[in-house]
Amino acid sequence: MDLEKLMMEVFQSMQSFQIDDLPKIDLYMDQVLSYLNDKLKASKRHEDDKLLTKTMINNYVKSQLLPPPEKKKYSKDHLIALILIFLFKNVVSMNDVNLILNPLMSDSFNSENNSLEQAVQIFLEHTQSEKRIEPIFREYEESQEMTEQLTNSPNKDLEILSFISILSYDMFLRRLIIEKLVDSLPKPVNETDEKAEKEKAEKAKKKEKNKGREKKES
Repeated sequence: MDLEKLMMEVFQSMQSFQIDDLPKIDLYMDQVLSYLNDKLKASKRHEDDKLLTKTMINNYVKSQLLPPPEKKKYSKDHLIALILIFLFKNVVSMNDVNLILNPLMSDSFNSENNSLEQAVQIFLEHTQSEKRIEPIFREYEESQEMTEQLTNSPNKDLEILSFISILSYDMFLRRLIIEKLVDSLPKPVNETDEKAEKEKAEKAKKKEKNKGREKKES
C-alpha cells in the first residue's frame, strides 16, 4: 500500500463539494437524499454505509437542529446545514453539533444580511487548501522514523500501525480541544425553558408582593 498516494486520494476525494455546485432550486426530500448521498459518497468506508437518510433529516428538524422545510421543500441553506451536520457529527456528539451550529443557524440561515452560503464558502477556501494535508504528511514521516527505531528491516505492517498510532493520538488531542471549546460556547435558550423561567420569576414576584401585604396588614 502506497500511503502517500492513499492520503492524497482521500484528500482529493473530499474536494467534491463546492458551493457553486448546489442546486439553484429548492428540493424535495428524495432529491435532497440523492444529491447529498452522491456528494458525500467519498466518505463511505463500506459500500452499504448509510450517510444520510429521511429519518436522520426528520430527527434534525424535530430536535430543532435543522429548520423545517417550507412546503416540504429544502432550500440551498438546508443543504449546506446538512453537510455541516454530517461533518461535525463524525467528530463530536449531536449535543455538541447543536451548540456549534446554533449561532451560525440563528444569524445566517436564509438571511440576506449574514449569508450562510458566504460563511461556508470562506470555510471551504481554508479547509480545501493543500496546507490542510501537510501536517498529516509530516506525521507520516514521523511514523517512518518510529518504525526504523523499532526494527532494522522494512516492515510495512509496523509502519502502518505506527502511522495509525500517531494519527489516533493527534485526533484524541484535537477532540479534547474541540470539546473544551464547545463547552465555552453560550448555551442556546430553549423556548420551553425560557417560558418556565419567566413563569418562575412571575411567581416569585407575586410571592414577594403577598409577603409585603401581609406585613402591612400585621
